[in-house]
Amino acid sequence: MKKAVVVIALLSQALGLTYADDQTGTRGIGQYPGRPSQFTAPQMVKDDTYRNIALNRMVYTSSNADFNLTGHLVTDGIITSKAPSFLSVRTNEGELSNRDKEKMIDGNTVTSQYIKGEKAFAEFNWEAMKVNLRNLKFTGELAYYQDKATQGYVIRVMGSHNGQKWEVLGEEKGTGLPGEATKQQVSSDPNKFQDVVRLPLRKLNVSIPLKKPGNYEHVRIEFTMPGAAWWRVKLIDNTTSWRPSMHFSSVWKSELAKNAQWLYVDLGTVADFDQVNLFWVNKARQGKIQVSCDARNWSDIATLGQQKQKGLTEKVACKGHGRYVRLLLTQPDASGRYALSEMQVMGKGGLRAEAANTLASKNGKQMLNQWQLRREGSDAWIQATVPGTVLTSYMNIGAVPDNRYDDNMRQISESFFNSDFWYRTTINHQPSANKNQHTYLNFDGINWKADILLNGEKIGRIDGAFIRSRIDVTKKLKPGANKLEVHVIKNAHFGVVKQKNLQNTDLNGGELGADNPTFHASIGWDWITNTPGREIGIWNDVYLTHDKGVSVSDPLVTSTLNLPDTLATMTPSVFLKNADAVVKTVKLSGFIGKIQFEQEVSLQPNEKREVAFTPADYPQLKNQRMNLWWPNGYGSPYLYDAGFKVSDKASGEVISEVNYKAGIRQLNYADLDTQTKIYINGKRLNPLGGNWGFSETNLNYRGREYDTAVRYHKEMNYNMIRDWVGQIGDEELYEACDKYGIMIWQDFWLANPWDGPDPDDDKMFLENSADYISRIRSHACIGIYCGRNEGFPPASIDKVLREQVKAIHPQLGYIPSSADLGVSGHGPYQMKSPSFYFANQSHKLHSERGMPNVPTFESLSRMMEPEHLWPQSDAWGQHDYTLKGAQGGESFNNIMEKRYGKPQSAEQFTKWAQWLNYDGYRAMYESSLQDRLGLLIWMSHACWPSMVWCTYDYYFEPTAAYFGVKKACEPLHIQYNPVKKVAEVVNFAGGAKNGLVAKAQIFDMYGKMIKEESKEVNVAEDQTLDAVSVSNPDEEVYYIKLTLEQNNQVVSDNFYVMGKEEDNLQALSKLPKAEVAVSGKRFVQQGEEWVGEVEIRNTGNVPALLVRLNLKGGDGEQILPVIYSDNYFSLMPNECKTIKVSYRDEDGRGQAPYVEITGFNK
Repeated sequence: MKKAVVVIALLSQALGLTYADDQTGTRGIGQYPGRPSQFTAPQMVKDDTYRNIALNRMVYTSSNADFNLTGHLVTDGIITSKAPSFLSVRTNEGELSNRDKEKMIDGNTVTSQYIKGEKAFAEFNWEAMKVNLRNLKFTGELAYYQDKATQGYVIRVMGSHNGQKWEVLGEEKGTGLPGEATKQQVSSDPNKFQDVVRLPLRKLNVSIPLKKPGNYEHVRIEFTMPGAAWWRVKLIDNTTSWRPSMHFSSVWKSELAKNAQWLYVDLGTVADFDQVNLFWVNKARQGKIQVSCDARNWSDIATLGQQKQKGLTEKVACKGHGRYVRLLLTQPDASGRYALSEMQVMGKGGLRAEAANTLASKNGKQMLNQWQLRREGSDAWIQATVPGTVLTSYMNIGAVPDNRYDDNMRQISESFFNSDFWYRTTINHQPSANKNQHTYLNFDGINWKADILLNGEKIGRIDGAFIRSRIDVTKKLKPGANKLEVHVIKNAHFGVVKQKNLQNTDLNGGELGADNPTFHASIGWDWITNTPGREIGIWNDVYLTHDKGVSVSDPLVTSTLNLPDTLATMTPSVFLKNADAVVKTVKLSGFIGKIQFEQEVSLQPNEKREVAFTPADYPQLKNQRMNLWWPNGYGSPYLYDAGFKVSDKASGEVISEVNYKAGIRQLNYADLDTQTKIYINGKRLNPLGGNWGFSETNLNYRGREYDTAVRYHKEMNYNMIRDWVGQIGDEELYEACDKYGIMIWQDFWLANPWDGPDPDDDKMFLENSADYISRIRSHACIGIYCGRNEGFPPASIDKVLREQVKAIHPQLGYIPSSADLGVSGHGPYQMKSPSFYFANQSHKLHSERGMPNVPTFESLSRMMEPEHLWPQSDAWGQHDYTLKGAQGGESFNNIMEKRYGKPQSAEQFTKWAQWLNYDGYRAMYESSLQDRLGLLIWMSHACWPSMVWCTYDYYFEPTAAYFGVKKACEPLHIQYNPVKKVAEVVNFAGGAKNGLVAKAQIFDMYGKMIKEESKEVNVAEDQTLDAVSVSNPDEEVYYIKLTLEQNNQVVSDNFYVMGKEEDNLQALSKLPKAEVAVSGKRFVQQGEEWVGEVEIRNTGNVPALLVRLNLKGGDGEQILPVIYSDNYFSLMPNECKTIKVSYRDEDGRGQAPYVEITGFNK
């Protein structure tokens, strides 16, 4: 197979074709937004003026004392000599880690800290801050030995100002047992590490008034009770102010310095400097200043502590030339830690941010550009990226590391981004000669809340992340320059950091749910990292629009079909808004394709209302032969050009207009409360697709990325995406789904009740939901609305959501829960054997089921440092591959070892993992085809560099899972049912199929046929049919090859590698290397794509297993995104397969493409 790689490489590289150059290409693999025209970051240019070239440059450190006091604070331009706020927590068992120390004060009712013993305590020790105590309330649990718990209990609150002298502030005690009895029995060891017994459990709800309230630097809660096994403290009330993240200090602080510590700044490019200024809080007694060009090989240029400088400021003259400047610190002061407020590198060169790239105005929108940004309380402005989060702005100027790579997310300060921020730009206004013109300032999305100021005057307020704002600024704008400021307000319930490790990802969600609608997932889940800032910022477009006093928006067309015929009767409607304080009578006209309609409308002063065109009044809308919009697999998703126009009644002058794409389809639902079924255009839909938890971890997807991702879903034969908890608010997602025929299950912003509290503000929530339904209702892809993930909305919210959907988006269905009543969910989420899925069906539309999806070695190498690739470590856990938890990496490892043996490297692990990916994802879908009620896996999309729950990875490389899904979800399909031991034929779209021939062939491990059986079958639409019985041969490893033919043409095939013992395929190690021959047709340009074909033939005597095609450029790098018609397939001797390969011109980097061929037994 190695020769095959060379052959196709030479063939492709010799074509002499012209490809896109770097100027017309994308920004690179995994760089989003990828298209330069959609990337609004500042330009980074070299600056040869003498200055502090370290200002706002990213910093890396050997350690950080906590998640707040990180390295980039030494280049943020904020200088202080005050000690930073810091918290340490210990129990009678020792010091708690940064990961665990805030779990009693994180505002989350499901996190907790176990404290063991009859004399136990939890002690909070603050540095450079005090907490105010009036009373102390907490919830928790107690496990105890009944025979020993006979002497009462004491729960005591102690306070201290120095950590040495303690006084009793208050206590609760009794002669019996604390709390309330439960019927639950629990383990005597909560971690089950020791031999355990079952003990009774009591619930605690403790409130202790304090006899001496006040401000304290040290607080200890003591638990004394003979017979106590453990205490579980869940949530101490009103302790948000206890968290140091609420008390920002611009200081890097190291962990206790048992070894040398270091900190280095990346100047962005090679530069020259002659002085380093250090502003210490805890000064190093010994150390060195070093310089490097590669951050690996360092040269000493100065020694710290040599100059006789008093105080905490150290100015070191040192000549250096390089990109990286490092402090190597070898002796701390008496505190045992280093603490540095600012590091200045004085020199020439380095990078400076110039004004951002500009977005072109389009569709009547005048995009606002040239934004700047500052942190609340700071005078220093930076060049901002809009649209984009605050974190994205800092990342794009090089002020903080890339939070997607390795463990860089822990190099970014939690407290720095736990702040309000200010944006500003200038609107240059030229008044219109038309006195009737109105100008509006539009915001499509700000997180979390914002005040809008124009020329110093507050003109608007935005509450919630998913509501639009439209402000009439006609009378507010002055000729010339106008100062626009946006005060973005941080989340009220910011929560705390969740730190993943190899064992588990920590608990999902948290108190941020109280702020919904917001980006709740940004607090951290088992599939996305905790995001500094929680996506605060102007995350969507800001622009000006104009009309002449009457606005038109949010169009909709509802359709009914004359079933079983498909003649369509349509009711178009749209919202009109009169911006003036006078009655206005206008002409409203509209069109859908070639059908036109109009009416006269009278609007009261400042009135907003929906205006409809009914078929009863407009016969041209009734019983029309229209091209219908169909979901993928059922037909073409036809879209009509459509729109509305408001004109002056007398003059005919256009006042305003809106254009959109209209899809004509009829949705119906049955049994929503028992066994949900969705019908489209009279056909029952088999929903096949996946959940999207998020678009991209920093909200950096634009049109290119959405088109790519949704195109992948089309290619996988999907027809539905679930917008989980409504975390995706970009119009481009809906546009792509309209285009490719992918329906959307639209959630609202309510996670599982376990994962966070209900929203604090129902009014804000429901204003966001009403606006959001209005915003997306024009899209044919919307398939169903869902109130809450894995639970039910609060009754007050559920009632109004039902009313809103009915009123704003008629004909659309609503279900309250994603996993109850007529639908099911709740996983499982870890890898299972294929037979498990067939034996465990819910017989309902199943909204979540998943398993890890390990990326290829190429993508794994993009995620983390080379030294972290192998063996599995905390770095893997940071990218969601944890041994425990829902993803259960341990089970994936165990199945792999049983199948193939113990992997010896990351390359071998990722290679073998592709086979598990393929078989597992295929089995999840094939098992669901028994009832064809639908499966949405958890998840189909990777929003960040993750190793679990996706079908293609963050870098848009389709893994083997993608092709397992593509195989299973084909509308006409043959498959093997391992429980029934039969080959089944599935037909869920396209009408009845008669005269099909189903064939099952059994081969031994070396490719010798053992048995063949075929049968003619007729299969109705929406049917799964048993076709051919498959008997298991007495072979250690064998193959089942299935084909389905129609008119002597193969319309479906499938291939299974089976073991006598399920999941034991280790005998394959005896298989000789396969030999394949490869030939290909030259890549030719078809529009914006390059398309080629590769023919692969097995010329050897043994099967070629798990054959992988890998498209690369002449530079040796992969070309991504890429479309393969098939991949990760197997070939029997003398069998051949032709694969179509295509990619967009802009993604080719101007490189001549070649296809690398590898396989399991190469």
